[in-house]
Amino acid sequence: MDVIFLLGATQAFFLAFLAFNKKGKSTADYILAFWLCFMGLHLLDHYSYSTGIAYQYPHILGIGVSFPLLQGPLMFLYIQLMITRNNKFKWSYLLHAIPFLFFTVYFLFDFYFLTTEGKLAYYAREETDPSIAVNFLSFLSTMLGPIYVIWSLIKLRKHIKNISNRFSYTEEIDLKWLKHVLIGLGFVWLTVMFSNFFGLVFPILDGDLSGHLIYLSLTIAIFFLGYFGIRQQAIYVNLSTAAEPPIIDIVKVEEKKEAQYKKSGLKDEEAKKHLQELIAYMDGEKPYLNGKLSLKEVAAHIDISVNHLSQIINEQLSKSFFDFVNEYRVAEVKKQIEEMKHEQFTLLSIAYNSGFNSKSSFNSIFKKLTGLTPSQYIFNK
Repeated sequence: MDVIFLLGATQAFFLAFLAFNKKGKSTADYILAFWLCFMGLHLLDHYSYSTGIAYQYPHILGIGVSFPLLQGPLMFLYIQLMITRNNKFKWSYLLHAIPFLFFTVYFLFDFYFLTTEGKLAYYAREETDPSIAVNFLSFLSTMLGPIYVIWSLIKLRKHIKNISNRFSYTEEIDLKWLKHVLIGLGFVWLTVMFSNFFGLVFPILDGDLSGHLIYLSLTIAIFFLGYFGIRQQAIYVNLSTAAEPPIIDIVKVEEKKEAQYKKSGLKDEEAKKHLQELIAYMDGEKPYLNGKLSLKEVAAHIDISVNHLSQIINEQLSKSFFDFVNEYRVAEVKKQIEEMKHEQFTLLSIAYNSGFNSKSSFNSIFKKLTGLTPSQYIFNK
């Protein structure tokens, strides 16, 4: 098992190197690289305890005692930067590191400057009779992780809903892979909670086994985070300007429509005029055939701001941009089917020619809008 942790740490450093050297890096990529390095150090710290190296060289004892306090904030910060349009680091983000910094400074004076014998004695004492500081650190290390996982999942859920108001596709921008990583990290923290709390009453797992499960899960998470994170491109690059207001949450459009748009300055007559221009553009030039069509591209063509166009689609049509564009794509597919073009081309090629980017998205969108799968639709024709 120790070899796995050593390989996991090596993998983390290698993936961090790739992230640092990624072309077109964003701020989120730098955070990812730093997070991977940090997880590599965390695994090395566990490896040193598991193999006994830390006790042979007591001066490395306790180096990683506060590491769990920074795992959650780094995870949250990476996601926050991925789903934020300006993708810029804010100094306020450093507030998330306060618990880590507090305990690092505390143990710097309480433990790190002790002699070799003093450190060994300190550790022996804390294992049998933990101090208030150590108990509080253990509590925070156990609880902050799940809190950040839940918080991050909420952020991702909101992001997935918001992109429907800016893009006509979800491939490579919905961050579903990151959701799976978060669920995996959530399992890590559940293991920690089970081991730290319930393990005291129901000692099903001994300390070594629970620790191995925790860091084995972390090793697996490193692989997926590095693999998909390095491939992930910035989502909102070149999409927005600083002058644009925040993204509108499509979930709340119906509930707070007036409050959201009352300061937009768009008059009803102008909205209807631009709506006609929009429909004429969609019918005449068929921009929906572009699988990566964005709200910004359409807004630029009809010479209107991105948020005014979003407002028109939301208010006048009661739809998101995603649904609006994909209705045209589904109609195009149905038109080609009715013209019997499916006899010469496969259904999937028709879907691609109509602006869809993948088989899965085509099937789900087609069924959502027609109530039938594409195959069922053809069969009923």
